[in-house]
Amino acid sequence: MMTALMEIAESDLRPSTGNETKRLTRDLRRSQRATTIRALLLIAPLLVFLLLIFIAPIAMFLSRSVADTDVARALPSTILALGSWRVGQPVGDAAYAALVSDLRKLKSPPEVADAATRLNYALPGMRALLMSTRSLVQTSASDPRAALTGISPKWNAPATWAAIQQAGGPLTDFYFLASLDLKRGVDGSIERAPATESAFRPAIERTFEIALGVTALTILFGFPFAYLISTSTERVASILMFVVLLPFWTAIMVRVLSWLVLLGREGIINHALASVDLIHGPLALLYSRFGVYVALVHIFVPFMVLPLYSVMKTVPESQLRAAASLGARPGTAFRRVYLPQVAPGLAAGALLVFIQCLGVFVVPAILGGPNDQGLPMLIAFYVNKTLNWGLAASLSIVLLVFVYLLYWLFIKLTGSTSPSVG
Repeated sequence: MMTALMEIAESDLRPSTGNETKRLTRDLRRSQRATTIRALLLIAPLLVFLLLIFIAPIAMFLSRSVADTDVARALPSTILALGSWRVGQPVGDAAYAALVSDLRKLKSPPEVADAATRLNYALPGMRALLMSTRSLVQTSASDPRAALTGISPKWNAPATWAAIQQAGGPLTDFYFLASLDLKRGVDGSIERAPATESAFRPAIERTFEIALGVTALTILFGFPFAYLISTSTERVASILMFVVLLPFWTAIMVRVLSWLVLLGREGIINHALASVDLIHGPLALLYSRFGVYVALVHIFVPFMVLPLYSVMKTVPESQLRAAASLGARPGTAFRRVYLPQVAPGLAAGALLVFIQCLGVFVVPAILGGPNDQGLPMLIAFYVNKTLNWGLAASLSIVLLVFVYLLYWLFIKLTGSTSPSVG
């Protein structure tokens, strides 16, 4: 019995062989793989839900920015006939015959409406031209070229055929170029849109101007308020924090409509200023950049205060006193000791405010004037009014790219992976 126990003990102390090490490694990997599979199965319903409800619709919408199939679906033979045609060459008889054939095959106006609308985006007047041409070529014609040029001299213009050729799809850069006030000329080269047609670059500039202004104002008002909270007693800090959080419990629309009442020509602010003879007539506070700034600062200042407070609370006051005892002036102590430590909170708050301002829609639409509308307003316009989903999707991608560039810049500057609100 003792001999058997000693043999077992010696076998336990004996170094394991290579096969045993491989077996243990294999078993460990199998166990880890099983744990990973169980974890994935637990979150699978959530992933499927996000894919179907959130990711897939967004991807389908954004894909409209490069999809271009309307013209090819309505005029397939024409697109094929124009495949080798180049500007400067005469349009062949085959292209005219193909266009007449395609238009005759379309049984009803709705079948050509999408193609006509797409061509009208590139060349104004193409919708009316294509719709009228379709209705006039239903009878047989021995000479398609003469029939089309007899309907309109535009069928002799290279720009008309170039517009059809460039819309042949299935992919296009037309909407992306348009979102940057660019377009392709008749020869296919990229050129600037005329000043009278330039609408999107000014909107992009206004969007960033408003976001930058609101961010600066929230820093101006939020920084001292966060410092006051972080240095106050617990009772006072609770009251001040309640003041900061109070806007979160009120719907944005209610707050915007409240400012509509306060800033109106007959509103409380104008009435109060007039009652003390500070003004002799109502100020134009509404439908201006001022009203937009006031409302946005009111909405977003908590997003600046909370990250700042969470960082300021960790900075010991003894450090500033130590800097002062070493001869540092208050400004120097603030700049060299305090500000570097609260910089991550400042950067996080600025990022939160700036990115949210880029996508704000309600406030400029209600309180702003025509010169205060940015990209979100244009995206909503093209989605709801003109149904130009391709241009709306391209504008959304432009805005999305700017947001991710800002996020990447935040990570590079702060070394953090996500902004925190405390």
